Amino acid sequence: MSAKVSKKFDKKFELNEESIRRIHSDIRKRVPEDKHKEIIFEIFREDSLVYRTSEIDRVLSESNDSTQKIKSVKIEYLDESLNIELIFDSVDGAKLTVVGEDRDTVYLISSELKEYIQKEVAFLFGGNLQSRNVLVGAMFISMLAILLVLTNSYSPVSITIPMSAALESTDLNVKMNYIISNMANKPRDTRAGFIMIIPVLLSFGVLLPLGKIMQYFFPGNIFLIGKQISIISNRRGFVRNIFWCVIVGSIIAMVTGYYFFWLSK
Repeated sequence: MSAKVSKKFDKKFELNEESIRRIHSDIRKRVPEDKHKEIIFEIFREDSLVYRTSEIDRVLSESNDSTQKIKSVKIEYLDESLNIELIFDSVDGAKLTVVGEDRDTVYLISSELKEYIQKEVAFLFGGNLQSRNVLVGAMFISMLAILLVLTNSYSPVSITIPMSAALESTDLNVKMNYIISNMANKPRDTRAGFIMIIPVLLSFGVLLPLGKIMQYFFPGNIFLIGKQISIISNRRGFVRNIFWCVIVGSIIAMVTGYYFFWLSK
């Protein structure tokens, strides 16, 4: 009786030379030796070139630069009793499908590949995360929280001339002074203006190419082959510098400022 295992990996992948060789080796161990050449790599590139090869070194020798960037890699093995298909796509992520006549063989191969890919390849956070929705939601919650603070902290400024005194007085100047004082001291409620900012910020969040921004700062579904190795390494170094210089620096500045403010009391 035939069996099938299909697995779509939730997290984003990072496919490098070591992982490609390991996956290729695991498949080779489970297929007949005379059929090792039937393990095929199918490569899709940004320049619309698609080619198939059984030579792993040809895949690893790809320049993988901006004009010939790899979009997808499919590793497959097909025969009468066993079909293995493993797809790594820069948009859709990683997916494994194993179909065979022998249930134990299917289970063994799929388990080995799944365990390795989950731990060593598809381990980057954010596979199913819609960054735009998260940012819009965070923006909306932040606006509501600030609005709530403003609402609770709102209190009118006291009037210098009591209303009773103005009503009882027959002096026109007292009544005029009360009206002028009331208009001058009346606080402006800025909450309405603040509420109008919310849809503007939400629209700004929707229009921003947040997916590309998130992909730049937190790259995932990447093929670390050729020039992409240095590109991704430099990008991650840049992100680390931003974190330590900006975020940590800001926290230190805030703590220091609060400390000196506390000392000045």
